[in-house]
Amino acid sequence: MKKIKYILLVTSLAAILLLLAACSSNEIEQQATPHTETKTFKHESGETVVPVHPQRVASDQYMGQLLKLGIKPIGVRDNMLTEPWIKPANIEKGALDGIKSLGGFPLNLEALTSLNPDVIISSLPDNIESYSKIAPTVHIPYASPNYSSPMDKFFKIAELFDKTEQAKQWIDQFEQEAARVQEQILQSGKIKKGETVSVMGVFNKNVYVFGPKGSYGGSMIYDYVKLQPTPQAEQLRGQTFHSAQLSLETVPEYMGDHAFFAVIDEAKGKELMESSFWKTLPAVANNQVYFYDSPIFAMDDPYSMEAQLKIIHDLFMPTEKQ
Repeated sequence: MKKIKYILLVTSLAAILLLLAACSSNEIEQQATPHTETKTFKHESGETVVPVHPQRVASDQYMGQLLKLGIKPIGVRDNMLTEPWIKPANIEKGALDGIKSLGGFPLNLEALTSLNPDVIISSLPDNIESYSKIAPTVHIPYASPNYSSPMDKFFKIAELFDKTEQAKQWIDQFEQEAARVQEQILQSGKIKKGETVSVMGVFNKNVYVFGPKGSYGGSMIYDYVKLQPTPQAEQLRGQTFHSAQLSLETVPEYMGDHAFFAVIDEAKGKELMESSFWKTLPAVANNQVYFYDSPIFAMDDPYSMEAQLKIIHDLFMPTEKQ
């Protein structure tokens, strides 16, 4: 009888030890590989299951949008780390430290794999297949008919991270500031209500004019500061890139009472400004042509847009030096 009791006791102890060991092993496993909550994210090229709160984000575009949302990517395309908005932006010292350069288009796959991302943002459809072999990949194109403004794209990026309220807050603040700049310009009398403005660019040996939603200042000046476009500029809304290429001879037809100019091709700019008709243009004769830094006006991330708005403000109301 004692032998039977001993066997039962040993068997019970063994069962308890096995149960404790299993519980301990399960606890360790849960700590080592925590359950990641996921969601299905709709994007330009379909739907992808992604973490609800991605922690390791790699992207070949949109570093400015990500940082404005409080998301520090682990890796980006190389020239994003030297974009023109970085210098004037009021970002914390060291904000870019640790962000790895991953090459150009496409991102270096070996370097990308080594970072072990949990989500990848691709701005081009061609790279989705290769990126998807590394981590869940979403396609957010730089330009799309689905985005009526830079704000739409910013909001889409925010959706990926459940940060739409934060995006909306910045959008509201920015639009209020743009309205304030418009009011200051009109109150200054330097651009009177009803006067038209043109947005033009000189680069690649060509002269371009930009309309509402256009790059190089078109969107900022017309859609946010809401200065009045010329009828010709208004007709460019909805056309490819919301712009048109001009010959030198047709520049006067598109020139408003005021003109904003981005000049990248200095030789072509010099040719324009030395042409026989240049000084006869009313905007030129009235000293109402404004030149501004162009690279930052080609971008539409929040930091670039803030810098663009400040540049336009300072063209009319220069900040006094301390």
